[in-house]
Amino acid sequence: MIIFCMLVAVWLWLMVRASVAEYRYYRAVSYHEPEVWAKLGAPRYWLAPFLLWVTPSRKRLLNAIENPQVLACERRFKVWGRLFLAYVVTVLLLSIAFFKWN
Repeated sequence: MIIFCMLVAVWLWLMVRASVAEYRYYRAVSYHEPEVWAKLGAPRYWLAPFLLWVTPSRKRLLNAIENPQVLACERRFKVWGRLFLAYVVTVLLLSIAFFKWN
């Protein structure tokens, strides 16, 4: 039970950190690059998570950003997102292996 609580706590912490990094990236783009934000459609509140869906036109717009603060937020967003996904995949694979061989 303790292991389960620890796994859930780490999952929750990584999810919150990834969400905060994503939100900060959205805010950095909207604050430092308002013209790019307007070209992306200037999404509001609940539409903001759909901002970074990969489409060729959005990818070109976001790759054109040269502001160092926005680029730093983008790096943090990618790192925390990858850590979260890696953790979820690792826990799933380990749990499959555990229940298969146990």
